[in-house]
Amino acid sequence: MSAFIRQAEDILDTAVQGDTDQDVVIVIDHQGGMRLLDPTGWSLPAISAEYGATAVYRVERRGHATRVEGLAGSERCLLQRKNPRSKLWGIGMPGMPAYPAPAAQAMMLYTSALAAA
Repeated sequence: MSAFIRQAEDILDTAVQGDTDQDVVIVIDHQGGMRLLDPTGWSLPAISAEYGATAVYRVERRGHATRVEGLAGSERCLLQRKNPRSKLWGIGMPGMPAYPAPAAQAMMLYTSALAAA
């Protein structure tokens, strides 16, 4: 596995643990330095050219997932992972709300459903 992909995985590991919903671009320069930028209005190739980057990574939150898109020369990657705190329940089940619920609440509902059966 390339260093570019490993770095994208490391960024994704860190990003899914974060609390912010703000998108960011991470620019890696020739000396290994990092710069964080607001990605609004920028494409990855444009940022790479503007800053002379060896690699750029866009970190985005999309619904209940975090994704990292990377560009390094001719290499590209897109990694995505479900956020650990976005456990939805009730989706696709008639009469059940579709919103995050604490684990204890979800267990109580499950237990109540069994007791009523």
